[in-house]
Amino acid sequence: MKEFVCIVCPNGCHLTADDDGTIHNAGCRRGVEFAREEMTAPKRTVCSTAATVFADCPVVPVRTSKEIPKEKVGELMQMIRTLCVDRRMKRGEPLIRNLFGTEADLIVTSDMGYTYFVDTEDQADG
Repeated sequence: MKEFVCIVCPNGCHLTADDDGTIHNAGCRRGVEFAREEMTAPKRTVCSTAATVFADCPVVPVRTSKEIPKEKVGELMQMIRTLCVDRRMKRGEPLIRNLFGTEADLIVTSDMGYTYFVDTEDQADG
């Protein structure tokens, strides 16, 4: 028997799955689908940050456009650590396309035109 906490909706049902695939304690059919997928081919959405070359925006938030196989998460994180974004990008723009042949892209989730840090010395002069 396997135990899961469903992450599909805010209820967080504590699911159990028998060896024969029977799912117990699901509050909805989506919980049953989640448990079955978790048992056969677990997937995750990955959120992180990637380094940039811009002083006013040293990192940019990124995420996968859809779920990728759970066993590829570590490999994706290694890829993200090696990235250095060298051009201004808009929210939703793909940084890496078709991750691991899954049709999921690594996308930027914030416009890079926004200034995150302001030089306080420049403000004092003005």
